[in-house]
Amino acid sequence: MKNYKITTDEFSFVLRISNIHGIGVFATHPIKQGTHLKLFWEQGKRRKNVPKAFQQYTIEDKKYFAGPTNFGRMSVGWFLNHAKTPNAFHKNYSYFAVRDIKAGEEILIDYDTL
Repeated sequence: MKNYKITTDEFSFVLRISNIHGIGVFATHPIKQGTHLKLFWEQGKRRKNVPKAFQQYTIEDKKYFAGPTNFGRMSVGWFLNHAKTPNAFHKNYSYFAVRDIKAGEEILIDYDTL
């Protein structure tokens, strides 16, 4: 039987260099399909106008930008990379495993579903 951890916490993820793009979020232990991924996503302030220098650190949601409330302490959720075949999905500001995720595997989401 596989040794899956049912829940995740602050020790479940680590930032590493990604083969996909820049830095990515990686699992530190196996995670079972359907598990809530506690990536400590901190929904920042929504603003209509964000200075161009900060737009690369925000997520655009049609007419608004959402960003971290404190750039000195960003959640690992901000480092999730995109994939057309993700292993995690986003629902109501929470993330869940789409399938079993192996220890050391990068956590990927589909940006088109945000």
